[in-house]
Amino acid sequence: MVTGSAAFTRGPKSCPNPDHNPIHKRLKPLSDLISKGEGDYNAINRGRAGDTPGGIQGLTGMTFEDYTVGQVIEMQRTRLYAVGRYQFTPVTLRFAVAHSSVDKLDMFTPDVQDRLMAALILYKRPAVGAYLRGDHELEGWALNELAKEWASIEYRYGRGFYDNIGGNRAHITRAEVSAVLQQIKANWHSS
Repeated sequence: MVTGSAAFTRGPKSCPNPDHNPIHKRLKPLSDLISKGEGDYNAINRGRAGDTPGGIQGLTGMTFEDYTVGQVIEMQRTRLYAVGRYQFTPVTLRFAVAHSSVDKLDMFTPDVQDRLMAALILYKRPAVGAYLRGDHELEGWALNELAKEWASIEYRYGRGFYDNIGGNRAHITRAEVSAVLQQIKANWHSS
């Protein structure tokens, strides 16, 4: 099996064992944990955590499955800030699209959101992907990178990297994230 960044170039055909267990499915324990602090697939905020309790459905009467990725990006220019299960900010969503096989014409479905989250792990926070693949053993580095990506994850000493900025506060402990990372890492090459 190929390891390292060469195994994770853009597109579904270049992923290791794409038909067996895609990266976003391997990351499911982590994505499920992150969602406990960030939201569901239809979550949104317009600049402050928790400012839109009904999510996109409460705002528009439709779910994100009814919108293309491009439409969501366009809404972020005027109406929305963080969107979806992983609270993609405008810059982060555009980055994830550019570094994945997701197209702007794809619907913003749960599967697409999960694939975009995987792109963040592999390309925006590569220390996390490298740790999971076994390329390094610096778990603290991976944990810090995750806390820098998701405000709900503890950075250090019970506080999040973005605590008290835009209403953010860490809800997920480093110990919880550590346990999930170790589980994914242990199963990485057997998937």
